[in-house]
Amino acid sequence: MSIESVLRSVTPILIRIAVAFAVLVIGRMLARYGRKALQSALQHTGLTESMISLFIALTYYGILIISIVTALIIIGLPVASVVVSLSVIIIVLAVALQQSLADLAATINFLLFKPFEVGDLIETGGDLGVVQEIQLFSTVVLAPDQKKKVLPNSKIQSGGLANYSKTGDTRLDLTFGIGYNSDVNAAKKVIADILAADERVLTEPPPQIFIGNLGDSSIDITVWPHVHISDYFSFLADIVENVKKGFDEAGIIIPFPQRDVHLISDNQKT
Repeated sequence: MSIESVLRSVTPILIRIAVAFAVLVIGRMLARYGRKALQSALQHTGLTESMISLFIALTYYGILIISIVTALIIIGLPVASVVVSLSVIIIVLAVALQQSLADLAATINFLLFKPFEVGDLIETGGDLGVVQEIQLFSTVVLAPDQKKKVLPNSKIQSGGLANYSKTGDTRLDLTFGIGYNSDVNAAKKVIADILAADERVLTEPPPQIFIGNLGDSSIDITVWPHVHISDYFSFLADIVENVKKGFDEAGIIIPFPQRDVHLISDNQKT
């Protein structure tokens, strides 16, 4: 075989390799440019840093994957084979990262429909706190005890949540037990006076005070005051102490669990 025939057979392959390499280089340049342009554009939006990072990563790696697939096809690999191989890789990654993908899908849902935002007071799955950050796969919540909790977004979505910040105020469900020998009306008046003297308690809707339950050892008085979200934690920290002091001054007993024990002697048995 002559050198000319070898060159004629090799030249198309070299050209395809060169074009494929050029596609990879251009694709990487476009990915970098797209990342910078998107980052600059998204900085002026209300998105969190985690959301911005998500869109930037999707754009960057999306352009790279398209460039690699295009380069493989230019080299001469069958389109069907490339598509099948790419599909298998995607399926394997989807299975391996199933939980992460569920969290990511929940994050996108939060971004689109905004059931809560940074700074909102939410309760989900028994966890109460202020949203500090919405990350790619989780949400950081600051609890009343100042502990930061990282909650998976898929768990929040499946478990549901209560957003107390949507209306600007919320109702507290409080219960205070008094002894059966205590004056119920006097206890209710003590609580009502404390609520009336506290500027954090909203007058509309007015607080509700009523007997919620007759327990084994106490009469349980239920109290429903409304406060602004910003006053929620401070009011919750003060109200129990204030009621305790008010009950003490009024001579109202806060009972402890009691049980009557009846002893039967042998003579009573006969």
